[in-house]
Amino acid sequence: MFTGKKVKIRFKRYFFEQRVRVFVGIVLEMKDAWIKAKGKSYYLVKGEAKPHIDKIDKVVGVPRENIYSIRELPENLDLENLNFEVKDLRMVITIPGAQPASISE
Repeated sequence: MFTGKKVKIRFKRYFFEQRVRVFVGIVLEMKDAWIKAKGKSYYLVKGEAKPHIDKIDKVVGVPRENIYSIRELPENLDLENLNFEVKDLRMVITIPGAQPASISE
């Protein structure tokens, strides 16, 4: 379904103190129980102005039970130069010509 597409994957939080983790990248493969994707993880810490970002792309295997939500992103979005801003107390990735993608709660 999402194979070969750019996506934003938000991971579930299992306790309140856990950091918000979002993965932005390209889905390489999808199976019934997991998703294999290549991209970067973004960690959001409360009280900080910008998210912590992985320096290089990595390939990850994500169990579907750990995924809170998946959003398909436009194909023309440059994953290397994402812009972040705060809108209505939420950290978002600005997407030209589309609704911003939230990375905070």
